[in-house]
Amino acid sequence: MFSFLEDTSKTVQYILLWLAFAIILTIVFYSIVALPVWMILIDSVMHALIFGLLGLLLWNVVKYGNFHALTVYQRMVNHVALAFLSIAIWLSGGYGLFLLIFGADSASQFIPFLPIRGFIGLLVYLLIVQHFRFLLNDLDSNVITSDLLQVVETEKQKTQNTEVLERIAVKSGAKIHVVLVTDIFFLQADGDYVQIFTVQGKYLKEQTMKFFEEHLPENQFVRVHRSVIVNVEMISRIELYEKQNQLLTLKNGQQIKTSSSGYKALRMALNL
Repeated sequence: MFSFLEDTSKTVQYILLWLAFAIILTIVFYSIVALPVWMILIDSVMHALIFGLLGLLLWNVVKYGNFHALTVYQRMVNHVALAFLSIAIWLSGGYGLFLLIFGADSASQFIPFLPIRGFIGLLVYLLIVQHFRFLLNDLDSNVITSDLLQVVETEKQKTQNTEVLERIAVKSGAKIHVVLVTDIFFLQADGDYVQIFTVQGKYLKEQTMKFFEEHLPENQFVRVHRSVIVNVEMISRIELYEKQNQLLTLKNGQQIKTSSSGYKALRMALNL
């Protein structure tokens, strides 16, 4: 869940980072707040603890928020709202804890300096989000290198000696239709059959999805879902659908939802 804390050393580094932040806060407010240094230190530690916990939540938001699929304006609005919410939780949580422990008289000493603390919180938020983005780029590169490329290479090796289909013969009653692969929009599993959606119409073929996945041109056809294989040349638009899924709009107007692994394979095929 928190892959950036995957070992003990990184966990210790994360804790030390927020302890350093608490010390910096103490130094900043020691000269401007009329309270004993030990009381300011406790306040700083509480604020660092809250921001540290928020950092864990922010990691999941940045990782699973799929911000790259949004427009620039949508990303900006989301980041502004997320920053405002994070800082508001940080300020109110820290002030509330200090108020409960030391009372209203001591807590009121910090009220005039809330704008300063809010500005500090904004800077810290920006640093955290930027750091998490760098970590995600590294994780994505590792995943692609160790998993996706290995899977693709394995599939290439399997299909090196496999005949690549250029046309598909489909029997319909007394007629036999010859469907060119280039005319296919997508293929969809239908029990023991596969429905083939083409420029000319829809055909039903007694075959498995695995067969088509192995015999169709691999750079042109991608299995974007367990039950759907799409001709990437027939895709006209890709847009965000729900949290981590994408919605494909084909040139014939039909829409197909991708799975998470299917979208990764599609990105590989499209060099995204």
